[in-house]
Amino acid sequence: MSRLGRVVRNIAAPTTLLTALLFFFGWSHAYWFFDYFGVNSTTLGLTTQDYLIRSQDFLFIPLAVIGCLSTAYVLFSTRIRTFVLPLFVNHRRLVTLGSAVVGMALVGIGMINIGTPLPGFDRIPGLPGLCIVVGTLFIAAAVRLRRTNQDNVETPADSLSVLEWGAVFILLGAGLFWAVADYAAAVGTGRAMDQVDQLLAQPSVSVYSAKDLGFSGPGVVELICDDADAAYPFRYDGLKLVLQSGNQYLLLPAEWSRDTGVAFLLPRSDTIRLDFFPAGVAPPQRCGW
Repeated sequence: MSRLGRVVRNIAAPTTLLTALLFFFGWSHAYWFFDYFGVNSTTLGLTTQDYLIRSQDFLFIPLAVIGCLSTAYVLFSTRIRTFVLPLFVNHRRLVTLGSAVVGMALVGIGMINIGTPLPGFDRIPGLPGLCIVVGTLFIAAAVRLRRTNQDNVETPADSLSVLEWGAVFILLGAGLFWAVADYAAAVGTGRAMDQVDQLLAQPSVSVYSAKDLGFSGPGVVELICDDADAAYPFRYDGLKLVLQSGNQYLLLPAEWSRDTGVAFLLPRSDTIRLDFFPAGVAPPQRCGW
């Protein structure tokens, strides 16, 4: 374990590795969030900071679960050593066999889902990856139990080699990466659905333009001003701003739906102006000012 730890530290510093993982999870979150609106996230010019901020969105529940499990272990560790561990010692062979069978079954189920997802496994985000993680832990526990003598002493010659530990960490890393990536994608899609549900309650946007933008969608109203001296003769009401990034505005119709809605990607320029209003407040009658 110590030799393997030194190798891992020499290849990738923990901070660098954590930043890379957070960036990937934030990218997955953003991709599936905007994909729900039919927008490719690569066109938005999101920055590394944007991805890192989005990666925090899916960390709360996993961290809370880990914290609860750690607290439960600390509180009940004495009882576990007193009542649970003797059962493992007295039934070592049965526990070893059961751990091996369960572990191989879980890893096999996770591997099968790589090519052909099994029915029902898509309902729980990250379930195939978690199967690989838990299965690998069961297999590693079975190997260590088999190589441990009756006095619970594991000889150096029988301990897991660096190669075996490396295989365990690769499977654990792949499973966790898969599980968390699926969970991040599910959170991104869920956040998009929540935003659609709350769309009418969000501030409204009126887009003033010097040229005809041709915006058309559910609830979008185009108003053309009669004033020849108007700086912005075209106005579009019934819009909601989703994001401003990379000098572009992502706008949705206030009555957007996944079946009939369209998303507008509007470049930021001096020929347009955005006015914001609280939800339910009508824009002014005058449009050319």
